[in-house]
Amino acid sequence: MNDTQPLIQLESLCRYFNSNGMETRAIHNLDLEIYPGEFVSISGPSGCGKSTLLSVLGLLDGATKGNYYLKQHKVEHFDLYQRAALRNKEIGFVFQAFNLIGDMTVFENVELPLTYSFESKSERKQRVMEKLDQVSMAHRENYYPAQLSGGQQQRVAVARGMIINPSILLADEPTGNLDSANGEEIMELLDQLNQQGTTICMVTHDSRFAQRATRTVELLDGQLLQ
Repeated sequence: MNDTQPLIQLESLCRYFNSNGMETRAIHNLDLEIYPGEFVSISGPSGCGKSTLLSVLGLLDGATKGNYYLKQHKVEHFDLYQRAALRNKEIGFVFQAFNLIGDMTVFENVELPLTYSFESKSERKQRVMEKLDQVSMAHRENYYPAQLSGGQQQRVAVARGMIINPSILLADEPTGNLDSANGEEIMELLDQLNQQGTTICMVTHDSRFAQRATRTVELLDGQLLQ
């Protein structure tokens, strides 16, 4: 029994989609708790609901029914502004395709989430360089994404996801576009961040990387396999 309050708590969560009168149950009656400091991997076959679940966790999508608590905030009835404000404060993202902006430098890409913060330019610069140093990319601050390898781009993406010091980092197939060597390096980086206290929830198809997490969750047809 964990005496700590869960960072994330899902209760009978459902996400259904309707198309041409047909209902698809992407997530159905899902219960899940994620505690501070955990590294949780979500795995399962294609179409099982992994990415949908990550979108709901990241407040990019809403549940059809059920309860979602993030740091004790009951968020399923938040409006778009409230969701965006909570997401920008509490949640970092790392995507399979990196999602870096091509005409912005490494520094500018990492700084982007701080654009609307009240920090001074010097404070933002210090934070950006700290995060770039943490992922061993400070020496590439003035490079553009096209000048970097896939592994380097994902390191920059991790730094951008961490720049707000999020309560949780959501990683959607973070090694999916990388070869095995670069994938291993990204997993080592995520391991280090978790050991330093970052809570991580990762979707992956790769069973080798799923096993690196402190807890694995398997989905099938939108439901947890017990």
